[in-house]
Amino acid sequence: MGFRQPETSAEVSVIVIGIDRITVNVGQKFDPENQRHIDKVIKAVAAQHGEGFEIENFEPATGKAVLRRENRSAIASHTGNASIEVPLPTGTTERDGKKRSLAFADAYPGYVMTTFEPHRRRAILSKLEEDIVLTRDALATALRCEPWDIQVSYRPKGGYDFTLPSTYRPSAHDKALTEVTETIIGKPGWYFETDTRERTGSIIPAELPTFKAVYPTPLPKKVEPFNPDKDDHFHIPIGIALPEPGKKHTEQIIDISAHQHVQIGGIAQAGKSTVVNAYITQFLARGAQLAIIDTPDKAVDFAWCKDFVMPGGWGCENIFESATVTKLIEKEKTRRSAIIARNGVQNWTQLPPDQRVMPLLLVIDEVTVLFSMEPVPKTNKDSPQVLLDMKDEAESNNLAKEILQKGINDIAAEMRFAGIFLALSTQVASTDTGLRTKLRSNLGHKVLLGANPTEGNRRLIFNDPEGVPRVPSHIREDPVAARGTGSIEPQGSNPAVFKGYYRSTDEYRKWLISMGIKQNADIRPTVGQVTDVFGDADIDLSSPMDPSPTDVTPSAEAAPTFVSSAGSRAQAQHDALLGD
Repeated sequence: MGFRQPETSAEVSVIVIGIDRITVNVGQKFDPENQRHIDKVIKAVAAQHGEGFEIENFEPATGKAVLRRENRSAIASHTGNASIEVPLPTGTTERDGKKRSLAFADAYPGYVMTTFEPHRRRAILSKLEEDIVLTRDALATALRCEPWDIQVSYRPKGGYDFTLPSTYRPSAHDKALTEVTETIIGKPGWYFETDTRERTGSIIPAELPTFKAVYPTPLPKKVEPFNPDKDDHFHIPIGIALPEPGKKHTEQIIDISAHQHVQIGGIAQAGKSTVVNAYITQFLARGAQLAIIDTPDKAVDFAWCKDFVMPGGWGCENIFESATVTKLIEKEKTRRSAIIARNGVQNWTQLPPDQRVMPLLLVIDEVTVLFSMEPVPKTNKDSPQVLLDMKDEAESNNLAKEILQKGINDIAAEMRFAGIFLALSTQVASTDTGLRTKLRSNLGHKVLLGANPTEGNRRLIFNDPEGVPRVPSHIREDPVAARGTGSIEPQGSNPAVFKGYYRSTDEYRKWLISMGIKQNADIRPTVGQVTDVFGDADIDLSSPMDPSPTDVTPSAEAAPTFVSSAGSRAQAQHDALLGD
């Protein structure tokens, strides 16, 4: 149904918004179905407050009734060249509305009943444009009221304004209002707004919101180091949120003051790495320490930031070093705990400026592979040596996986107070692949990449999958808009659909280097550090990606603190995006 302006202003029906209400004590014996009781109450109210009141509601438990009337100035606005007032016969009741509406349509061709007031013994008939009538009927169906209980007029900037019946409740009617707005009155992209206090609403034409092909990650010229006193330092931008129809795009953030850990899931090629890379970059830019755990074959994804990792924080060459990284982080937690206790505070954000520690971000990729136990061959005294060796290797690897799992669970559950943050990325998240419910429950922010994930993935990622919006079909069907999209259930703010920021890893790396981010050489756990965890066990620390680790324990270094700058045209693009 297309929108069209009326030919003359005289044919526009004016909205009724003046409502008077009073509450009176009618007694518990009052019968709202008894016309004598009704007439007696209305007569008594009219003597004190004037005519025009009708009973809107009666509460038997209290014996009180609510009466309402439209004020006279509002009723007068129906009269004029396009409206006529028709008397109603004595004895007409609210139940006669449909019958009277049909009768008036036959008796007064071209007019429809716009007001029905049995208590005043009158109805108002008006000439309305065809699309106004259709809009009114559609709204009445959605609001579960009679068409004459609401008034509809053209909105000056397109669309329609309307009144709301006294029975309107957002929770009960908004879903139906959305449906008629998008499918009967307008088209997808049109939306409605309501004012429950004034009991008015508007239907507003708009296009469906969508995404551009790419949103470059903002790389500002100046970045301050993490300061717990500044709220915006805890807002990690990861992309652009899809707005409601008629609204502007806004930046999607993860508020790490609401919760310090995030779970990022999705299907292959869905954009997990893009979001993780942006996340790492934002932490490093504010002076955070970084540790990474991944499988050797996937560690190449983090080659761009490998030398930004803290000494001993690279756990990507073998499962033993992966497990050792968690133990080193546990030692760092102990060190920070001592600083916190010494200063008589409860967590890292409360430390005085000269005692502050920087956040430590641990990124774990391919967590389901890392957690999956290897099958252990069954052997006996007659088994060949090769089978015995396979058993020993599987048992050693599984021991390391157990240590790794415990370490990750402890970090998620116990180390937030020390400023240790966790970003866990995986394609599949279930108890069958080692990601237990307890661990998932300690990951406050939930991100699921992919325009069309399975319902199973949604249930395994989100706490309330039904409350998290899905990527809309018009975006799913547009491969350019859909690329890099997903849904987010952030702690402390509303779920949303978003598109992740993107920059090449070369751009991230050059920006961080230009800002003076410290680079490290000895990033793998040392042989001595691994031995501290596994003792003298015969384990293989070789790696297809890197030579064996050094046997020299690197000296502990405080996280860098700095204010640095780097030129980037992305900031101008970012500002323009959020300003248009």
